[in-house]
Amino acid sequence: MSRKITIPVILLAALALPFMTANTYFHHLMVLWMLFSLLALSLNVIIGYIGELSFGHAAFFGIGAYTAAILGMHFGLAGIPGILLAAIVAGLFGFVIGYVSLRIVGPQFAILTLGFGSIIYTITNYWVDLTRGPMGISNIQPLGLWGGDGIALTSAIGYYYVILGCVVAFAYACHALMSSRTGRAFIATRENAPLAASLGIDVFRMKLLGFVVATAVAGVGGALYAHYLTVVTPDVMSMQYVAALIIMVIVGGRGTISGPIIGALIYVALLEALRALGPLRLVIFAALLTASVIFLPGGIVSLWRRITGADTPHQEGAQ
Repeated sequence: MSRKITIPVILLAALALPFMTANTYFHHLMVLWMLFSLLALSLNVIIGYIGELSFGHAAFFGIGAYTAAILGMHFGLAGIPGILLAAIVAGLFGFVIGYVSLRIVGPQFAILTLGFGSIIYTITNYWVDLTRGPMGISNIQPLGLWGGDGIALTSAIGYYYVILGCVVAFAYACHALMSSRTGRAFIATRENAPLAASLGIDVFRMKLLGFVVATAVAGVGGALYAHYLTVVTPDVMSMQYVAALIIMVIVGGRGTISGPIIGALIYVALLEALRALGPLRLVIFAALLTASVIFLPGGIVSLWRRITGADTPHQEGAQ
């Protein structure tokens, strides 16, 4: 089946999915799938396109969530303006952190992002006047078109379609980006930064651009998360979320568009199926990540190439 047929079929299936059951909990899981898909796609820009490993991505997710919560609570901005401002704030943090840390390569960069995530997590825990500390911010306004007035989303299905639209839009943006000259510069930077620099590519600028875009999209995901659950706590910045996002990207297939979405689906499905095991779920997720790195370094999407002998769908750049 050609890509021109496959993509519309997948989109139609995604649009029809909520109507296959009236189970509201299933609808909730679909919202989580779309949220994690958006976050995994954003982290994939860093891991899959510019070739860096970030342990601080959940911090930008949390920054977006807290920005949306505070704007909604104090200024009544629970709509598109609040989401845009959450993206801008998260992107500004990303610019500052990226400008400082992206000049360093290898494990040191990962350690710096881990330190940044820990700092933000600590601030949200102790700046009680702004974030309410460990109690978090509750009674966040539901998502509306403009501020807290007018039509507001109250159902999981509504949030599913909104976030699905964001996922489709960002996935298309990634596809368009990687088909452009800038995208080819990303891949060149990832594969061999010194060689890319010798060809006239500004490696630092490419990495900084990708990092800022990824963190801004993570901020959008955080804002949508806050409005959907109507509560946000510092736990959204914990290592549990960092590990989860990395697992989604690696297991699904880094450097692809479909991989992070599939990885998010696998994560949400296993999270629910293994709920009774409690903390043992983390051991299983770690084993899944290890097995994927050893046996499927290209992720789940690489199975398509192994089975059919064709190119992996939506593959962006050589792995």
